[in-house]
Amino acid sequence: MNDRKNLINLAVFLLVALLSTLLIMAAISMLDLRGNGSPGGENNKRASQNDGSGKNRNKQDRNNNNKNKKGSGQREDDNGSNWKERAQRRRGERRSFDRGDYAYGQGPESMIPGDGWEYDIAPDQMPNLDISGNEGLPDMSFGMGGNTFVLKEGKNSHIPAFEVLGVPNYPFVRVMAMDNYRRSHWSMINEAPELMFLFGEKVDRKFSENTVKIKPVEPSKGYIPVLSGNFEMKYEFSLLEYKQSGVFYSTGVIENFYEMKYEDPPTEAELINAKTDDDYYYDIYVPEVVERIVDEVIENCETDYEAIKFVEKFLLENYTYDNTVLNNYGSGDAVVSFLTGKDRVGNHLDFVSAYAIILRAAGIPCRLALGYKLLPGVKYQVVYADQVYIYPEIKFEDYGWVPMDVFPYDVFYRPPKETITQITFADGTTKRGETVTVRGTVTDSSGNPIDNMTVLVYLKQYKSEPCISYAKAYVTNGNFEAVFDIKGDISAGKYHIIADVLENDVYRTSSSDPELKILADTFIDLEERSDIIGNKLNFAGRIVDFFTYEGIEGLEVHVSFEGMDLVETVVSEEDGKLYKEIEIEVPEDYPYYKNFFFAGRYLLFYGIEFKGTEIYTPYFTRRGVYMWKIYWINVTVAVVLLLDVVLLCVAIVLRKKGAFRRDGGKFPVLAAEGPGMIVAADAGAESVERNHGKVYIEFPQIGEGLPDVWGIKENLAVVFHDDEGNRGEIGAVFHKKGEYRIKISGKNDEYGARNIRIVDYREEIIAIGKNFLKEMSAKISGITDFMTLREIHDIIKPNIASERHWVLEDAFMVFEKAVYSDEDIVRSDYEKFYVFARELGKNSSI
Repeated sequence: MNDRKNLINLAVFLLVALLSTLLIMAAISMLDLRGNGSPGGENNKRASQNDGSGKNRNKQDRNNNNKNKKGSGQREDDNGSNWKERAQRRRGERRSFDRGDYAYGQGPESMIPGDGWEYDIAPDQMPNLDISGNEGLPDMSFGMGGNTFVLKEGKNSHIPAFEVLGVPNYPFVRVMAMDNYRRSHWSMINEAPELMFLFGEKVDRKFSENTVKIKPVEPSKGYIPVLSGNFEMKYEFSLLEYKQSGVFYSTGVIENFYEMKYEDPPTEAELINAKTDDDYYYDIYVPEVVERIVDEVIENCETDYEAIKFVEKFLLENYTYDNTVLNNYGSGDAVVSFLTGKDRVGNHLDFVSAYAIILRAAGIPCRLALGYKLLPGVKYQVVYADQVYIYPEIKFEDYGWVPMDVFPYDVFYRPPKETITQITFADGTTKRGETVTVRGTVTDSSGNPIDNMTVLVYLKQYKSEPCISYAKAYVTNGNFEAVFDIKGDISAGKYHIIADVLENDVYRTSSSDPELKILADTFIDLEERSDIIGNKLNFAGRIVDFFTYEGIEGLEVHVSFEGMDLVETVVSEEDGKLYKEIEIEVPEDYPYYKNFFFAGRYLLFYGIEFKGTEIYTPYFTRRGVYMWKIYWINVTVAVVLLLDVVLLCVAIVLRKKGAFRRDGGKFPVLAAEGPGMIVAADAGAESVERNHGKVYIEFPQIGEGLPDVWGIKENLAVVFHDDEGNRGEIGAVFHKKGEYRIKISGKNDEYGARNIRIVDYREEIIAIGKNFLKEMSAKISGITDFMTLREIHDIIKPNIASERHWVLEDAFMVFEKAVYSDEDIVRSDYEKFYVFARELGKNSSI
């Protein structure tokens, strides 16, 4: 039967494979793909290429692509006149995006958002930038909502916006991207966002290469700063992602940091050889003055990069860049007025707007990014609101959006007055999970108290270590106080508490740095053993941080045996794992000994001790194990005698029962209904005869009082017998979770049945734990969904009798192991937690 089924499966597989091959060949024929060396052929775009969505790209792929480029800096299909033909084609394609209500090369009567244009973009309104005025850059902070940015007069406020940990791929972060231009207004694309939520992402606080972490100084929501180019996001909250724009929006308040991992940015040599993204479409109208400039660009260039550099050079040679100039274009188009004006003088916004429009008209996707300029090459910095920066981005086929810092200007400000920050009190030691208090003063250089400033508190193992802040405080009358918990995201050890006061328009930053020692309680989680045969004990377990249940590496644990001069040292390895094979020689006068004729049993008591360090607290526990010594001579004699007795009994039974007649009444079949299981029956199961009476099914491995629940991929012993003493046993292994029915049947009848539920022990513990927490939250006030298990434990503990505290402690240790640890969850964990949860649920004192 099985052979026939296998043949059918093989035939189906071969048929599907043949059809798949034919479909692939047909698709290749329809695509008419060219080889890399063929004239006019392009490098195929990877399916994972970034369109602003933050997907990472393999640097090796980039290098492989570059191999297909000519030594002159241009691809084989784009040299000379071929590039000009491509540029003219792209130029013509862009014309097809005219709205139809005006002639090509002319602007519409009114294209100002809100005047005849309808926007339905979430969350508030279409963000747009009005460049028609004569004032400074917009005032924008982290978490900006969707409004019209009207350029304002004067210097922006020098107030802290967000922290940056890591060296970005480019010295910019983008908050919004303005893709469309209409009548002195740059606006975002009208696209629907996608809700993005990452669950269980672990974000490391530490500095790492090619990674940037951003944390708002004040809890914020709205558009968030992100990198340009290709990157991957990690965050612990929900985000709306505008994939085409590469922009992210948070509807909830962000308090913690998020992370972006990027690939190395392209070098200038790689950009010289690169193609811009022909598939990125955008809407544009082209005034006549821009049309003439584009004619000159195409005439004088042979590559995309040459065209990009040509436009920059053209503007600098034909117009005067003066960032102090104030132009007011009124109702006229700002770009057209700048390019056709008599004075030909413009500020940063005039130049970057004209630069972007000319490149877009030439078929090169360029837009304006509204974000912040950063200090280059700095591992940690606080970004201020007056570092707002508007800069062009160009979309390349292989590298995503690449910032172009053309026409740069200085945004960095140094306040005139110095400050002095002094920590006057700080806890010297604390434990993970406990509170730290830091108090201090902030004065000017003359000792006068300062008000209305923000202090960030850092925990650093060495003073120059770059890291994200751990807490925050505000200065009132020259004083500040920060009270914060030491959570599981920082390890035990010695730290400097560093308090930095952040700058404002008048005062500079300063800091103070006393020392803090963070201690951790330890716990040794042993693999339980009740019996060993022979003289070797396989000692195994983990030494962990009691607060987080994370393993601790490099600690010495001592194992000593009562009544013996034997002490072994075990050093914890990765993830705190402890293992050593300990050979035990029991003395002849050992007090805990019993003789059972076949074997001698020694009850060994042994202590496990961690003596502690300056950072980790001591721990001691005591265990017992039975060590059996087999007396083989006695066993041999007993086996011979027993064999004689068995043979005699078999002869008597065979004679009485006629050698187990194989007719009508036997129940040789043990069947299981359910997916993915293997059943192995022993010989005894085929020779059991049933004449009358009830048939019983038992699971001897499942303890009394426990539900019929068993683990996936574990061997389950199934025993069945009837009233006459007939008995059989099989082993079953279940490879999928679900409800199974074990039944005993004959030819036509079912004699008995029993259900078994197959589970993943970790999932089962979590499910039981959730029900338990739900019951507790109904009885005890103060429990919320946002608490950690340890916080919930601390609320429940005072509400139960003290003699049951150990039950609560052990239950939560198993619960935390299931929730937080990647260690295997075994049968003993499940049984222990089930019993503890049941006992706690019966506690009448709650």
